[in-house]
Amino acid sequence: MKSYNAPATIILLLSMILCTSASAQLGINTLSPRTTLEVAGDMFISETLEIMNYNTLTDVDQQTFLVQDGDNSIKSLDVSNPTGVALAYIQEYVIEDPDLDWIKNYDTGIDATDYVVIVTSASFNQELDLTNNPGVDDNASLPFSSAFVESGTWRIVADYPQAANLDESAMGIWTISTLIFSRDVSKQFGTVDIPMSGASSGAASSPIIN
Repeated sequence: MKSYNAPATIILLLSMILCTSASAQLGINTLSPRTTLEVAGDMFISETLEIMNYNTLTDVDQQTFLVQDGDNSIKSLDVSNPTGVALAYIQEYVIEDPDLDWIKNYDTGIDATDYVVIVTSASFNQELDLTNNPGVDDNASLPFSSAFVESGTWRIVADYPQAANLDESAMGIWTISTLIFSRDVSKQFGTVDIPMSGASSGAASSPIIN
């Protein structure tokens, strides 16, 4: 059988634990431990740390994530804090009285280097009428909304192509919902160039996620 010489600090810690009763609480750098073992200060673990019991989240729980920072420190990410950082954000924009039904360029001011913005839904509150542009009788109009980057920030565009307010004097209101991801906590695959060569269908040579 192999022998192992444990460091003196580990032997001392084990001795302290064995000398306490089963119901006692042990504190390191604290005189009032709040649980079975509490370490008040930095702790460095060079090998695997195994947590045996995982409790299932319920609807009433306030979920908190643990993330590893660039210096290998562990920080908590409390998504219940409205002013703190989160994995993703949901933001609704209510944009009033644009040029008829057209939002050409609304600057959200959100830094495109740090965040990704996705428009998830958009609605307009006015009745529309097809315009008098040539050939408009052969067309229909579907709402178009999207987020794009210009000059380093995320912008929003929204429109009903080939249509406009039936009552041009009415104040139109767009309600646009967005999903905002932090680039620090989401994987960024970058841009994939897809040459279609005039075809209407195609396939990826390999999936970005297996």
